[in-house]
Amino acid sequence: MGQRFADFRSDTVTTPTARMLEAMATARVGDAVLGDDPTVDALEKRFAELFGHEAALFTPSGTMSNQCAVAAHIEPGEEVIVESDAHIFMYEGGGLSRVGGAHVRTIAGEAGMLPVDEVRAAVRPPSVHMPRTALICLEQTHLFSGGSILPMSYLESLRALSLQLGIPVHIDGARIFNALAETGIDAADYGAMCDSMSVSLCKGLSCPVGSLLIGSGAFIERAKRVRKWLGGGMRQAGYLAICGLIALDEVLPLLSDDNARCRKLGGAILGLPGLQIAQPNIDTNILFVEITHPGLDAPMVEAALSDHGVLALAIGDRLLRFVTHRLVSDPDIDRAAQALQEIVTATPRG
Repeated sequence: MGQRFADFRSDTVTTPTARMLEAMATARVGDAVLGDDPTVDALEKRFAELFGHEAALFTPSGTMSNQCAVAAHIEPGEEVIVESDAHIFMYEGGGLSRVGGAHVRTIAGEAGMLPVDEVRAAVRPPSVHMPRTALICLEQTHLFSGGSILPMSYLESLRALSLQLGIPVHIDGARIFNALAETGIDAADYGAMCDSMSVSLCKGLSCPVGSLLIGSGAFIERAKRVRKWLGGGMRQAGYLAICGLIALDEVLPLLSDDNARCRKLGGAILGLPGLQIAQPNIDTNILFVEITHPGLDAPMVEAALSDHGVLALAIGDRLLRFVTHRLVSDPDIDRAAQALQEIVTATPRG
């Protein structure tokens, strides 16, 4: 039998639960593109109600949900304000310009938070010479700052500004359930902070595929047209949608354990020579570790960890990313910490 790896590369490596697999075999389905798949309808209805919006749209991926959202909110050539390290800007293949035709304006944020005063200043005055500011995008939780949670007080301030200026807000909520597990804030309270939100099923919730885009009924009708452009309509999609319904009951209660295990790993790494936690706080399930050891870099540590049965993800030369999820156990945390200690102590420093 092959070696079992402790896989910290991403929470996207999660596989469906046994209950999900059993339910897939007996799910009631129809043709979702024609609008008669009852399981897809149930999933969309439940997520819309959960976040306090009128409607939802099941898509194959979070990237598609985000790009459908932008293209449904704006006209080509209009401007979208995003945080400079946001996933929707950095890691979605240039879709903002390619799919939505957006003119993108980036603002450097702190832990994913766009400074409200800078957003106000960035909004374009009415002028034929400038693009119209048409959308503000946020990310909850913020991946590149280590799964940071945008505080509700901040979201309320930005929401007040957006309503004052009449500019909609889209939240990339790929990992918002990790924030819900940590804060205890009601999903509908987060939903009230935006005009649309994308929510991933295939990360911490352990579904095999899928994302929900949530918003008003008219907005979702526009987003359906964009999904069609992108080839995102799926036929008997209820076989996949059933996993999302089960995940809310079976997997969602486990996400607080994922967050706690991430903090446990961070605590075990503290004090190890040649390693440094590369974020101020560990809010949820993502940990970035900076390799400061002069004889090592991130790809080298990634390779060495693999030899110890631990998988992590090198981000450039100096950063290593660990993501906890349902398939990572307490012994896996201990195994990763022990492997890191052996690697840094066994490597000459110069």
